[in-house]
Amino acid sequence: TIKSNYKGDDGRRRARMAAINLRERDGLHGRLFDIRCPVLWLHGTSDAVYSVANAEQEIKLFVNSPDARLVTVKDGQHFLSYSHSNEVDQHLIDFVGKYSK
Repeated sequence: TIKSNYKGDDGRRRARMAAINLRERDGLHGRLFDIRCPVLWLHGTSDAVYSVANAEQEIKLFVNSPDARLVTVKDGQHFLSYSHSNEVDQHLIDFVGKYSK
């Protein structure tokens, strides 16, 4: 089963992702190069854990994404979907609608 799962180019990609996840505890930085889909980053301006400045730098790391976009939500907290669920819902609906056609 292991040999068949990690066979060929697709298998090598799966093995690479598994190794990166184990090394970085599923961190995203080691896999940014492989992200080739649109990215929507919603970030609250009142996030006490990560600053907007941090998000502005991090979104630039999605170099292979055709559309990596940071949207800030005024007064949004770290758990943005809790503090500003209506705004999050609308941004997600717009984003999915744009790319699901």
